[in-house]
Amino acid sequence: MGKCLDFKSCGFDNRDEARFCSHCGIPTKGTLLQGRYAIEALQQKDRGTVTFQATDQQTYLPVTIRALIPKDTNTQEQENFLQDAELAVSLSTHVSDPGSIRVVDYGQDGPVVFMVKTAPAPVQQPPSTLSRLVNRISGDFFPQMPLAGSSISDEETTQVRIAVPTGTMPPPTPVRQTPEPVVHDWLTEGNLAYEHGAYEQALAAYEMATRQNSTLVEAWSGKGATLLHLGQAQEALQAYDHAISLSPHDPELWTSRASVLHDLQSYDEEMYCYDQALTFDPDYVYAWSGRGMALAEQGYPEEALVAFDRALLLDPQRSTIWQAMGDTLYSLQRYDEALIAIDRAFALDDSQASLWDTKGNILRRLKQPEQALALHERATLIEPDNATSWFDKANDLRDLRRYRDALADYDQALALDPTLAGAWYNRGNVLAALRMFEQALDSYDHALQYDDGLISAWYNKGSLLHELKRHQEALAAFDRALALDVHYIAAWNNRGLSLFALGRLDEALAALDQATSFAPEEPDAWYNKAVVLEKLGRKQEAVTCQDWARSLDQQAKDAQGL
Repeated sequence: MGKCLDFKSCGFDNRDEARFCSHCGIPTKGTLLQGRYAIEALQQKDRGTVTFQATDQQTYLPVTIRALIPKDTNTQEQENFLQDAELAVSLSTHVSDPGSIRVVDYGQDGPVVFMVKTAPAPVQQPPSTLSRLVNRISGDFFPQMPLAGSSISDEETTQVRIAVPTGTMPPPTPVRQTPEPVVHDWLTEGNLAYEHGAYEQALAAYEMATRQNSTLVEAWSGKGATLLHLGQAQEALQAYDHAISLSPHDPELWTSRASVLHDLQSYDEEMYCYDQALTFDPDYVYAWSGRGMALAEQGYPEEALVAFDRALLLDPQRSTIWQAMGDTLYSLQRYDEALIAIDRAFALDDSQASLWDTKGNILRRLKQPEQALALHERATLIEPDNATSWFDKANDLRDLRRYRDALADYDQALALDPTLAGAWYNRGNVLAALRMFEQALDSYDHALQYDDGLISAWYNKGSLLHELKRHQEALAAFDRALALDVHYIAAWNNRGLSLFALGRLDEALAALDQATSFAPEEPDAWYNKAVVLEKLGRKQEAVTCQDWARSLDQQAKDAQGL
């Protein structure tokens, strides 16, 4: 298992235990479809279908598996395929010509629907098959007793002699030895159910396995992973704790425990688990990458980069780690370095929409919106149902001042995810640029409904209300912005303008005093302060403020060489 068998079109680097490719959905090498057909190699690929070379594990016959590609087909196409397969199996029962190809089975496993075709050429059964089947049946249903008429030597007979105080000693009673019953392999059953996504069934099997053998580490670990899938994180933690008590030096168990703690938001203990894993295996790449991602999420990007560096030294072929490094560098506004990391991820796997999206965001930050737009368009083609890609594409169009096109893409993003506060906010900005103020205000209100801590939305809403001469409402919006950031200079300035429009001159002057004290180099606040002072009859102070504002304007022009 591991790398996708469709090397040319997909080639996604899956985890070793993956049964199906995480990108295109086709089976990986070694996967047992329905526990029977072992996938060996990809023979060919047509539009929407793939054909595999495989082996039937029950008959040891080579078979051909034809399957639909999950990511390229919809539910109706899969249903039609299964109906056609059922008909083909029915027709094949009437085919007996030597060398003919027959459809002998069909079904669905995980995301894949498939049919099985084979030639009737017999192959010699392995000598162990019959005895294995007989042993399984007799062990499950009948006690394994010696056959009638068989002879048992003295050495094979267990004799029990009973001491009798008086009388004649009775002849010894032979006791026949009964072989141990075959023990049910609950662990394998649990693993198989887990791989098929049947988590309730997997959990039941793992619990039976732990009752059968309470020291079976793999069963406790499987139980933990299954419970996490079922949303029972606290119970999963208990299972991993038991597994670690049995195998305390296993870095994989410590890393898995860290994942559970991440879900439980126990971040300090999560980091402790990564540290433990790396104590027992300093080169365990999954612990380094997990540690890096946890640090990045907790707001420690520099420390996260150190962890990613170590992980990539150990395994530079992990595109997900390169992407995580690129995302972290992007958050630090180190855009040139972020671009290098994302390009390394692209060289390993260019099929992920998130990579195209991230690279587009980097290029937009580097003031290259045209190039960014092409990348975001590709992301929306790969994952047309991803709201974030449509949002980022709309941002490119906004930067290019293609406001109508941007508005359409913001609407598409919000159709996919109406809770996307950033899309509502930027939609409001585009509508404001189109001077559609009432619609813009509605968009800002939606943004604040989903994120009332969005300072810029409060500020922009206040500015629009001021423009519409709804000064009292504007004042309330500016106050909300300043409650979130008392040093928001533009909000103090515009609050002063709203108070001035309401005739509250002393309060307006106080607001502008705040603006000039926080940003003495900002000429607009000084000009506005001069206007208020003039209105208050403090003419000399007004002249001083106006002269200072002009001086700041001239300094700015000189700095720009104008």
